Amino acid sequence: MTGQALRAKRAVAGVPGAAISIRTGIPRSRLSHIERGYLVPTADEVQRIESAIDEIIRTKHHLTKLADEAGLSLAGVRL
Repeated sequence: MTGQALRAKRAVAGVPGAAISIRTGIPRSRLSHIERGYLVPTADEVQRIESAIDEIIRTKHHLTKLADEAGLSLAGVRL
């Protein structure tokens, strides 16, 4: 997967780059350079970034489900 594809996946999911940096240990500036195509990510970096995005998406879905079950609205809450 290319850096641009990783960026698109992250953007569509509404995941901030800072959250990916925290979860992967990849510095925010390096992540930005990867996403802009200035650096070619290692296979390990691609795997770590994809896993972090997927984990955050699953967590967001889980929180939304829990809120729905509790009759709560997450409107206006940035997850």
